[in-house]
Amino acid sequence: MRKRDYQLSRFDPTGEVDLENPVAVEMATKSILDRLYGESYDSALLTQGIEVLVQVYRGRYPGLLRCDTLYHDLRHALETGLTMARLLDAHAKSLTSGSVDNIDGRHALLGVLLALFHDVGLLRRETEAQSWGAVFTPIHEERGVEFMRRHLSETTLASLAEKAEFIMPTKLIFKIPDTWSPLDRKLASMVASADLLSQLADCCYLEKCWNFLFLEFSAFGLAGTPDSTYPDRETLMAKTSGFYSKLVLTRLEEEFCGVYRLMDSYYSGSDPYQEAIQRNLGYLADILSSQDFSRLRRRPRPFVGGPLLDS
Repeated sequence: MRKRDYQLSRFDPTGEVDLENPVAVEMATKSILDRLYGESYDSALLTQGIEVLVQVYRGRYPGLLRCDTLYHDLRHALETGLTMARLLDAHAKSLTSGSVDNIDGRHALLGVLLALFHDVGLLRRETEAQSWGAVFTPIHEERGVEFMRRHLSETTLASLAEKAEFIMPTKLIFKIPDTWSPLDRKLASMVASADLLSQLADCCYLEKCWNFLFLEFSAFGLAGTPDSTYPDRETLMAKTSGFYSKLVLTRLEEEFCGVYRLMDSYYSGSDPYQEAIQRNLGYLADILSSQDFSRLRRRPRPFVGGPLLDS
């Protein structure tokens, strides 16, 4: 990837925020929450949360080792948090004044923090140094809930710590319980929708599937062997469109009640996330038609940053 292309690939679908700059993501997220909630949310906790997130991914948090997953990196975590803030903003703009569907500042901040940390369960503990973080993929949501319950219990959101379970809908087979309140269901749906949107709208999504996701899948037997779901990279790419149309879109529309569509009106009918997703799917269709996988020319780099990786 040429230097200019790499620089452009660092930005979110709007082209406004450098996703490999945690301070830039914090500022963009904070500007949304400040405008929506003013002093009714703990802005210092947002700043602290992003600082802790960076420490966690860079191996500077007690008890956890540096992120070693290629696809689920710090960039994805930061983008999911930013996307969550935008969904909250879009939701607020869709309501009339005094609506009972309003999401208060404390729950909004909770949602952003859970979006930022939704993949923290992939981080290895100090006792797991011999493992690759990707092996925890099947249970990383549960591990993330456990981490966030402990973390939130030491913050001003301690009374909401049990709601760390809102990470669970990011698990593709998880069904939101009927016992969850409408507010809880909406907030969890936003977290999970933000996760999916930020992945699929990434301008290097196809290359990340080819180069990174296949390797992560191979760590726990989903890929790389003749009898696995994805025996080779070509099969993974061939099944990606169906993964979107049959699973992702169904969850976005049904399980998550279509909250992602709030972005369309938020961006005045020109949702940059959906435009980016459709570009990716369209390019993938062309590649599959020609069977020329050499057209996956971008060379994304996992982003963790810090002294051990080029940030």
